[in-house]
Amino acid sequence: MSLQLNYVQSYAAMVRAYLAAYPEDEAVARSVGGNLEHFGVLEHSLLRQYGLKDNGRVVDVGCGAGRLAAQLRRFPEMRYLGLDVVPELLDYCRRKMARPDFRLELSQGNRIPLADGEADFVIFFSVFTHLLHEESYVYLEQAHRVLAPGGRVIFSFFEFAVESQWSVFEGNADWVRKRSYLGHINVFMHAEDLRLWAKRLGFTVVAMERGDRPSIEVTPDTAAGKVPAGQYPLGQSYCVLEKPAG
Repeated sequence: MSLQLNYVQSYAAMVRAYLAAYPEDEAVARSVGGNLEHFGVLEHSLLRQYGLKDNGRVVDVGCGAGRLAAQLRRFPEMRYLGLDVVPELLDYCRRKMARPDFRLELSQGNRIPLADGEADFVIFFSVFTHLLHEESYVYLEQAHRVLAPGGRVIFSFFEFAVESQWSVFEGNADWVRKRSYLGHINVFMHAEDLRLWAKRLGFTVVAMERGDRPSIEVTPDTAAGKVPAGQYPLGQSYCVLEKPAG
């Protein structure tokens, strides 16, 4: 058994510590890795790049404070389900980022609360980075179930092959040595292992992109605020899987 912190408990504790130490907007941004608008625009652009329509049905597992919800709310026909493990982040999302008709729910285990075939996209940004591999695999099983034929999964992950992501692993090791500050688990994956998962789960691999490559196209339609049109890296690597149509 790992001696590392339980993720749900440690992440919730980290969020609450930030909320106690900083103004709410700053605390929330720190909790989810930085600039909400920047990453929301990149996530929205990535979904558009891989086929999201204005009337799409999106499941956002690990929706956090609502950085993607804030970008999708301007499309009246968009349907959205956001799931997260931290009640404070869901509350912030409801108040400041989402639309009244967007569903926001507390995660229960590794389930997605939808019937079979009801989603066009299921996304996991900065989620599998914090779970055991077995938990991520079960989430992908759930994604396969709730996706309509031709629907897609997009998830981000840390990989050792990307030099810029090594600082995260080194931070993990430092925490294990010291245990002197609030930390939470960060998990790495290998792209070739994910291809094996896809085969076993019945997905087709559409894309596998390194996080240090500017592979996301922000268009004039998805650009917003301080994020102009252009090519951007996500930072984390990402994988796009498709549930076969036939």
